[in-house]
Amino acid sequence: MTTPLRAAVIGLGWAGSVHTRVLSSLDGVSLVAVADTDPGRRSRFNGVRTVGDVDELLDIELDYCVVATPTTEHERIGVALAAAGVHALIEKPLASSLPAAFRLVEAFERAGLIGAVGHTERRNPAVRELCVRLREGDFGAVYQVATRRHGPFPDRIRDVGVVTDIAIHDVDLATWLTGRHITSVAAQVSSVNDGPYEDLAAAILRLSGGEIVDLQVSRISPHRERIVIAHTARGCVMADALTRTITHYDNGDTPGTAVPIRKITTYEVPGAEPFRIQHEAFRDALLGLPNDIVTLRQGAAAVAATEAILTAARTGTCVSLVDHDFIRQ
Repeated sequence: MTTPLRAAVIGLGWAGSVHTRVLSSLDGVSLVAVADTDPGRRSRFNGVRTVGDVDELLDIELDYCVVATPTTEHERIGVALAAAGVHALIEKPLASSLPAAFRLVEAFERAGLIGAVGHTERRNPAVRELCVRLREGDFGAVYQVATRRHGPFPDRIRDVGVVTDIAIHDVDLATWLTGRHITSVAAQVSSVNDGPYEDLAAAILRLSGGEIVDLQVSRISPHRERIVIAHTARGCVMADALTRTITHYDNGDTPGTAVPIRKITTYEVPGAEPFRIQHEAFRDALLGLPNDIVTLRQGAAAVAATEAILTAARTGTCVSLVDHDFIRQ
């Protein structure tokens, strides 16, 4: 593998532009090419080779490629990269369907390549701190996780609903924070002005350890909110991804009783830009160094969960995910 690593980005919308900015200044990496079908987008990039699609990218010597195209193109591009022996970081959601996600996992594993998914919410400093402290047992056993993710409609997203675009962050966070997998889902969704896609959703998830996840998302609110709350044996601990703060409402060691809150602790969590942390992890994975990339199987698990939410809402039933052993390996 070359040093520095030779990287490319395909898809130059909002996310792709952020990826190119980070890669342009990342130690150990050289951004050598970008690709987009839109000539206008390509014209904004000087000093780096520009091409139209993945086939042209593959004429360039690459170590890895970031896929930031619309989700419907992920499978086609990812399979082409795998066939050419190019590692890939693929934006979330991994694919537009669970079968497509499975095919991507198989393509990269069969080729012996490293693939990762861009679930950047894991990289938020406050959320990362919450995960570390939950995993170390600082707050005791986790009983329930609640998430609230609300904001205005994103003009750049018009081809999917709020579950595929936004809730996928929180199903991934719930499993990552607890180290569990999802076993069942119940949900309701609704659209505003009878649009083709859902604009708000509420879901209840059961995890493999018996934990409950309460998930709320919408894209109809002028007020932005990105909150993750863990209810534990030591009280309630909240990570605010917007203010990058942790707040712990400590009830001591008496879970399930009416003991008053003994102490409230709030502190800010400093940290680097989530996209940069994500790229550092992927670079380290390619170099054989310790890393915490979001694997393709984990990305496929998030796709399975969002499909289950939509199915549960459509059918009014509780949907089981216990048969998805493939994505838990």
